[in-house]
Parts: sequence; structure tokens; C-alpha cells
Amino acid sequence: MDWNQVLGYAAKAADMFKKAVDNLATERDLHLPESVLNTALATVASRSQHLQALSFELYDNWFNVDLVYLHQGIELNLRASFDVENMTLDHHKQTLILRERRPIEFKISRFKSTWQQLGFNVWAWWLKNFKKTTPLIYMLHKIEGMSVKDGIYRMDFSHYIRRKPAFVATLYALDIKQIKILDKEIYIRGSADLKSLNLLNELYKLLPNQDKADDNNLNPSTNSASAISNKPLSEEEADVIIDNILATKEKE
Repeated sequence: MDWNQVLGYAAKAADMFKKAVDNLATERDLHLPESVLNTALATVASRSQHLQALSFELYDNWFNVDLVYLHQGIELNLRASFDVENMTLDHHKQTLILRERRPIEFKISRFKSTWQQLGFNVWAWWLKNFKKTTPLIYMLHKIEGMSVKDGIYRMDFSHYIRRKPAFVATLYALDIKQIKILDKEIYIRGSADLKSLNLLNELYKLLPNQDKADDNNLNPSTNSASAISNKPLSEEEADVIIDNILATKEKE
């Protein structure tokens, strides 16, 4: 599913919310069960070429995570347990700070070939003796927005979220005041500003309409402005549109 589809679904959902509920601006509690989270993650994993499995066990302010990831024929298995030091998810900041509860269990369960396994072992030895680190920590440091030091894992997701206009729009529409891990669930407290939800609809209107595009193809007399408006938007163009709409919203 591309970001156009996500944005479309988000806008339609926003419209349904507005018709069904008239007091979304009131702060309320939302409880996301562990089972629902894991079902969604299992669906994501089933569609991914690299992510083979991902699941969580949630407790009060900490969690266990199991992950199986396939990279260039190498199957990576990870099981970890983290305390949640801080978690922020709003339109200003999207960060997560975790602390290890115990050493991470990390192993390679499969290699594509014996030569690949030999190469990995040599690389791991080099990291340990010359870089004073492990393959896992080395790979994590290569991820944008990730830092690891003394068992503290700091993650800044803003780099990735900013690249997805639908996520940006949703974060502005949904005002999340608090989010934390509880036993068997994720707790979220916040509200949905009805005025802000219009942002989703405004963005949705700016997406290319296939029917109109077809009409333009049949009618060469269609002016160039209309033709341009029906071209698919790149993520960079969508970012500019979002910035303009948000700037207008801030002035209001």
C-alpha cells in the first residue's frame, strides 16, 4: 500500500468519525490490546520480504519483543526486554527511549552459504577486537535516528514520519497527550480536533483523480493547469502542500 492509499483511507475515516461523533475534541482514553497490536504486526510481516516475524509482550512500562529478520540471505533472530524510559508521539516530537532489562539475545539462525557464514564470523571478530562493539550494535548505529549507549536505546522516528505525508497529517489531526505501555495493552490519551481533521480531507482533495485524468485525455482542450493538477504528487510535492496548509492553520 502506498502513501496515497493510506492518505485516502485516513481521509475517509476522518469523514466517518465526524459524522458519527460530535465531541472528538474532548480528551478520551484509548486502549490498544496486545492481541490487536500483534495481529497487525503479523499482517505486516506476512507482506514483507525481510521482516519474517515481530511480536510484543506488554507489561507495565516494559515489554518483551521477538523479531526475525531476513537480510541478504542471513536470518537474524532477536529477543529483547526493555524498560520504557520515555515515549512521545505528537506533531512536535516522535521519540522512544528504552533501557535494557537484560542483555539482548541475538543469533544468526541461517546463512545463505558456508562462505557467507565464514565472512560474517570474520567481520564479527573484527568488530569485537578493533571496534569494541557487536554486529547488532554496529547495525543499529547505521539506522538513521538511532543511538545506543550503556544499554540505553534512543530512537527518533521524525526522519521517517516526515517522509510520509499521511502520517504528518494524521499527527496534526490527532492530539496525543500521553502514550504508555501497560499490562497487555498500549494506553493512549488524546483527542481529535475536528477542525484539524479537515486537513486530511483537504490533502485528499489534492490527490490526483483518475476519472478526471481520463477525461482530460479524451478532451485535449482541457487547460494545462487542470492537466498538471491531475499528475501524481511526489512525496516532496506533498510535503510542500502540507507545509502550506499547516502554515494557514497556524495563522488561524
